[in-house]
Amino acid sequence: MTRKQVYAKYGIDFKDGKIISPVGKINEFLKEGNTKTGEEVYTFSLLPGTGIYDKLVLESGYGFLVAGTCVCDCFGCYAKTGFYKMDSVKRSIALNTYLVNNYLDFVKNCIMAQLEIIGRGEIRIHASGDFNTLSPDQYSEMWLEIATKFQSFRFWTYTKIKKYETLFDGLKNANIVKSVIPGVGFNFGKCEYIINAYYTLKELGQQVYICKCGIDKEQHCAKCGVCAGYKYVLFLEHSSGYDAESDPYYAKLCEIVKNQ
Repeated sequence: MTRKQVYAKYGIDFKDGKIISPVGKINEFLKEGNTKTGEEVYTFSLLPGTGIYDKLVLESGYGFLVAGTCVCDCFGCYAKTGFYKMDSVKRSIALNTYLVNNYLDFVKNCIMAQLEIIGRGEIRIHASGDFNTLSPDQYSEMWLEIATKFQSFRFWTYTKIKKYETLFDGLKNANIVKSVIPGVGFNFGKCEYIINAYYTLKELGQQVYICKCGIDKEQHCAKCGVCAGYKYVLFLEHSSGYDAESDPYYAKLCEIVKNQ
């Protein structure tokens, strides 16, 4: 089938390389990966923490206001920096958030059509954002339905909301990483923090892994796969101006990462 025919199968109009949405022609929801994730990984994003944008909302450019979805507004959050600050990126992610909040079935059908076209691969849910939408239970159930239906894909995401940490339990092709770890705190930080968190979780008998991407610039998600299988993954703070290599604990962290 052609791309247009696959979308039509899911009740979606597709014309001139665009989806016909309730707000006009839009691009497909799943975006191809970059050097950080690997080109093989597709991503889906929502607006990040509510404190990131003035007055808790972002002027989307489509004539509506949309609040962020993450329950926290963390210092060092990568979704506040880099290309996420570009107006075109903010508008795209704001549009995703608006459509999820108001036309969830439409979003689900579009994503399923695109997955059928892609065929197999890696899906990172929430390159930015979290499950905190206007209808969080329906939204999380959407991803559970999609991950269950498309077993040829490997899905993973992160959450700071405890009730969604077990959403994908029982699925071999989907996983959720805990962004807030009981007794530890956030799963990202500077070298000493990551080292202490690593050993704390080890002492508790947990399977824990420190992401290599913060150290090995050639590493990316498509080469790794840890977030698709581990509940506890720790990340070296990045995109905040922090110079990890000048940190006195950096060498020790590198040694742990090498031997884990």
